[in-house]
Amino acid sequence: MIVGIDISKTSFDAAWREAGQQQHRTLAYTAAGLAELLALTPTASHYVMEATGAYHSRLAVWLYEAGRPLTVLNPLVVKRYAQMQLSRVKSDKADAELLCRYGEAHALTPWTPEPDEIVELQQAHGWLDDLVRARTQLLNRQEAAAHQPRPSPFVADQMRTQLDQLQRQIADCEAHLGALVKKSFSALYTRLLSIPSVGPRTAMELIIVTAGFSRFKDVKALGAYIGVTPTTYQSGTSVKGQGGIAKLGQSRMRQLLYLCSWTAKSCNPACRALHDRLKAAGKPAKVINVAIAHKLLRQAFAVATTNRPYSVEYA
Repeated sequence: MIVGIDISKTSFDAAWREAGQQQHRTLAYTAAGLAELLALTPTASHYVMEATGAYHSRLAVWLYEAGRPLTVLNPLVVKRYAQMQLSRVKSDKADAELLCRYGEAHALTPWTPEPDEIVELQQAHGWLDDLVRARTQLLNRQEAAAHQPRPSPFVADQMRTQLDQLQRQIADCEAHLGALVKKSFSALYTRLLSIPSVGPRTAMELIIVTAGFSRFKDVKALGAYIGVTPTTYQSGTSVKGQGGIAKLGQSRMRQLLYLCSWTAKSCNPACRALHDRLKAAGKPAKVINVAIAHKLLRQAFAVATTNRPYSVEYA
């Protein structure tokens, strides 16, 4: 039996089909609500939910620890499925029933929680992103305040104090992330650093967003996840759109790989050969840099999955 679950902050809606009849319950997002859900549904039930930020995590872990199989879906997959069904109703009950129908119509991949060290890395990494974003906003405000005809000394002093605090927090968080990576993924971190033009920040980011390269079976899936795979927009004889890359994945990881491409075309032999070939073909500089970023990602996947450091021969 498939059980669709739509989760909110304080409650969750469960929908399933029993004896041909659609069943629905709204339960409190508490341990008591989970116990009620387990009592209402058979042990062999398969639960389907979508990833909703941090809200789905606790319920997913509870179900996993209770020995119940579950699947966590990408929200974009659920949105596209609703559009295919021409769904015109948006409510918690309707979403739970939609997830139930999706589970009945598709093969489901069982979900398993990430290892504790990966969860700690992801949380610290998310906090670092928030700190960097706050620093950028503060720097922009400082720039705007400096153009005032009579800047306030009080506001300027407050901004400097806050910026100093953010700088210290960012440094502490980066040090914490570095220690975690070197503790849990020391060998992998060293192999990634063996790739010419890949520095400590990029190596650490690759390990975090790929969970130590454990999430992907092939490099094509990784490229799609990061968002560096090329796209085509053509149809018939009249539609000839401009291609690009599928920017559906990790924007921060793409940015770091793109920055690495600036030096890779001079110090990484395989990337240098790719650069020369594409330049001779008349490709624009941005297209060449994106292709080099993709090449670096493939090299990183190779050294991670073969347990070998970078080698000019294999690259």
